[in-house]
Amino acid sequence: MFKLNRVTPIAGDETAGYDVILDKEYSVKELLETVVNIKGEWGYFSVINGSRCEYKWGELLSSLKEDDLNKKVLKVGASGGWSRMDYYVMVL
Repeated sequence: MFKLNRVTPIAGDETAGYDVILDKEYSVKELLETVVNIKGEWGYFSVINGSRCEYKWGELLSSLKEDDLNKKVLKVGASGGWSRMDYYVMVL
């Protein structure tokens, strides 16, 4: 499982920016599945210069484009707080 490292101060709405510290190499599909399985979260999962989808409490509400799913993840950032977390994925 990856870890979140807060890199910005906590804002007035209790959100902050995070670097996502990956525990292994991920494809976009693998990382998306990991994020969706965090049952207490909801938000958006975006591939930079690619597609975006929405997830909520263990379910995928929309989907990414097929050609984005097999790309290798290079770096991930996140932004959120409380139960919402949006992920921004840079791919190779």
